[in-house]
Amino acid sequence: MAHFEKGINTTMITLQKQSDKYRIYINEQYCGEVECHHNTLHMGNCYVKVNMPFLDVSISKELFAKMKASEGCPLQAMVGSSDVVMVEFLNAGGFLCKRKCYEMDAAAEDYIGGSGDIQLCACTYGDLEYEECCRMMYRYYSETHKTVNPLTSDLPAFCTELPEKVAYAIQDNQIVSLAFVESNEIAYVCGVDKVHFVRFACSLVSSMLSEHDTVFFEADDCDWAAMALRALFKNLDDESYDTYILGDIL
Repeated sequence: MAHFEKGINTTMITLQKQSDKYRIYINEQYCGEVECHHNTLHMGNCYVKVNMPFLDVSISKELFAKMKASEGCPLQAMVGSSDVVMVEFLNAGGFLCKRKCYEMDAAAEDYIGGSGDIQLCACTYGDLEYEECCRMMYRYYSETHKTVNPLTSDLPAFCTELPEKVAYAIQDNQIVSLAFVESNEIAYVCGVDKVHFVRFACSLVSSMLSEHDTVFFEADDCDWAAMALRALFKNLDDESYDTYILGDIL
């Protein structure tokens, strides 16, 4: 098998689609693959993962333009913020960073939010309150992620991804803040307003840390509630898992 070497005259880029991947050839020389797949919740974008031993930024623009034309939709790539070589390769291809995702696995000594003063309620799958929480979460997630990877699934399909337990808070007989939780993980959060949500989050985290050594969650920077939750902890790691998009989001 031939190998792509730095400095080769890149006059022709050919893509060969095989099932869920593209085989990449430059001047008929095999250079690696780009995996591709679609997420049933976000069918508007094609997710790509580059598997090439050498990343030459001079081929990026043509490579991804051809791939985008073949798929007929925006391309989405996810990469660690510390992977500067891959980031440069994507940027050269026209990708833009649209979202940063921070993973949090925090202990009590990292928490700076206080005990909280909100009375927590709970519901589980099958409860009427659970159904209302699912509807709220669906609307919130659709709104906060629409400029990155728009939600294309209906409510029932979205709900299959949610944990079966919810912690929530009520104000004026309405659910105004909530979190889908599973063991020590806070999986999804949303709220009506930031002030109330922060108070709710303090009560939730305090309760969970009384039962678990750590709490785990992910915070997308397009999601104000998740980022407000993240701000309740110190010693934050700025390392992130970033989403890059090539193409217009409808």
